[in-house]
Amino acid sequence: MDYEVIIIGAGPVGSTVAEMIGREGHKVLILEEHSEIGSPIHCTGKLSVNAFKELKLEAKGIINEVKGANFYSPNGQSFQVERDDTQAYILDRKIFDKKLAENAVKVGVKILTEARAMKFIVTKEGVNVIFTHKGDIKKLKGRIIVGADGVNSIVARRGGLYSKNSSELRIGVQKEVFGIKNIQSRIVELFFGRKYAPGFFAWIVPIGNGNARVGLAVRPHLGKNPKKYLDDFIMTHPLIKEKFEGCSFNRANAHIIPTGGTLHQTVSEGIIIVGDAAGQIKSTTGGGIYYGMLCAKIAGKTISKSLEASRKGVLSRNSLLEYQRLWKARLNKEIKISSKLRAFLTSLTDGEINYLFKIIIANPRIFEEIVAKGDMDWQSKIATKVLNTLLKTLIKRPMILYKMGKNLR
Repeated sequence: MDYEVIIIGAGPVGSTVAEMIGREGHKVLILEEHSEIGSPIHCTGKLSVNAFKELKLEAKGIINEVKGANFYSPNGQSFQVERDDTQAYILDRKIFDKKLAENAVKVGVKILTEARAMKFIVTKEGVNVIFTHKGDIKKLKGRIIVGADGVNSIVARRGGLYSKNSSELRIGVQKEVFGIKNIQSRIVELFFGRKYAPGFFAWIVPIGNGNARVGLAVRPHLGKNPKKYLDDFIMTHPLIKEKFEGCSFNRANAHIIPTGGTLHQTVSEGIIIVGDAAGQIKSTTGGGIYYGMLCAKIAGKTISKSLEASRKGVLSRNSLLEYQRLWKARLNKEIKISSKLRAFLTSLTDGEINYLFKIIIANPRIFEEIVAKGDMDWQSKIATKVLNTLLKTLIKRPMILYKMGKNLR
């Protein structure tokens, strides 16, 4: 047996699983397809203060702090939710990801970069993994393979656990922009509407010194390149186009966001799927670091326990089911509600979004509830409360009520 555990993907999820198992003295390998851990940067890098505390993370890679968000409707209405203290950190993902990988290496984990998993075969004796490393085809054997390899997970696909379709995905694109005029340094800005971001929203996330991450996500198969949507947003949106005049931009990076909920099964004989690969994200916002790392810790504990209980052969599905039971007990309800909210929001026309903004802005009680009880990590309670409050005012807009009933039941 070459390794006890072979993990595909050295992002925050893969490194967290690896560190937890490595601390118990087990032999762990991570295969990372890119040449540099943490690159390319795909996400906004926003992680709540509460998540930082719960995950017991070191303050590495923090480049900005934000206190709230400004929300913009298609016709330019807006409201701002802000608190006195810092609500979230903006991360340099290269520094953050590398630190987590270093933590894993310190407890004996080995990481191979430029190593792409091609296929694997599960037998009673273990899992045979075939991969390329810097162009050479290689083969290693472990007792379990962990899929922490993102939404198009080869582990989930090859393991027969993949259950997504394109309608449940969004394509995100993002650029870093330098020298923005009049940017709010502690406020994230979110823009809704089908013209610029059909099926999701656009964002401006400040990263300090007048710079920001600017991006959006859209439904696939719209006949228009997502990068063109981003260019149009930057150059033509009436509320922001002047901000970007004279700015410099880096190259846009694209990524896929799983918005339709989790995989039906996240374990099989010799296989565990974690993080974006399992759909363990907030479908409303696309954020996956917090949920993914929570699940990674559960996976690490479950695998370590299973390795101790059985000293040879592939780890059985029954021994891994505790992972699925525990993460679902913690997150499944929240993720399901998040997916339903995403479906509801996607169904709304620009006119309907404008109407909801109008009601929220005109109703101080709704606004106060959002400010007082809104939680970026656990959105279901406040979202349900706001929607229930809106019901009385939506009698004049039966189509919104219909869409609410259809998508949120």
